[in-house]
Amino acid sequence: INNNDKNNRCKVEQYHIKYSTEEDYINPLTLEDGKITVIVPQENTEIEGRIRYQGFESWSPWISSDAPLKEKQTGEEIGFLLPIIIGSVFALAVVILIIYLVVSRKRSQLKYDAEKAEGNTDESKKLNNQMEEKITKNT
Repeated sequence: INNNDKNNRCKVEQYHIKYSTEEDYINPLTLEDGKITVIVPQENTEIEGRIRYQGFESWSPWISSDAPLKEKQTGEEIGFLLPIIIGSVFALAVVILIIYLVVSRKRSQLKYDAEKAEGNTDESKKLNNQMEEKITKNT
């Protein structure tokens, strides 16, 4: 029976263990390394247990060795996934930004090349204007 070491507010008053035809009430102060050891007559003996906390008259629900309760995942157990998720999102954002910059640069380069082929660039217009001015001055 795990009394959940993260639970600091409620202290265990007593453990109630049932197995075969035996029934034991165990004081938590008598536990060795926080473990309850029972000797059972057969290997497949079902062991049931429950906890009573200090200040409460009622017992916790029974748990069984045949059907133990599954603990909910806590933040600590999920915590190792958080950096992976954040890193993946960040990497995806960087890749999208790089793709956007490359595509926009390609587009502007293609637009410039198309204007250059037609002779419609600002530089070519200025050069044409300068040439026209020189021609008109010389004549």
